Amino acid sequence: AQEQLGDLVFVELPEKGRTIAKGDTVVVVESVKAASDVYAPLAGEVTEVNDGLLDNPGLVNSAAEKDGWLWKMKLADKAALDGLMDRAAYDATTA
Repeated sequence: AQEQLGDLVFVELPEKGRTIAKGDTVVVVESVKAASDVYAPLAGEVTEVNDGLLDNPGLVNSAAEKDGWLWKMKLADKAALDGLMDRAAYDATTA
């Protein structure tokens, strides 16, 4: 998704402690092209946000799997992880 949006110029992060349901809008990202919502893949509670993105939202583009993370959460139900794709399945859908 970050490739389709282009360079990010703004990120609106959730508050720590926020309870989120699967499918809730958790983050809003804005690029030079558009604003987009980022949805929760699972239900839980936000435990940490990446405040570094407030000053440098481009980290989502340049280091999405390292320094460009958005939020961390405590899952409401760890068994819900079983319904998500692993890396190999995801890579197969984007090939």
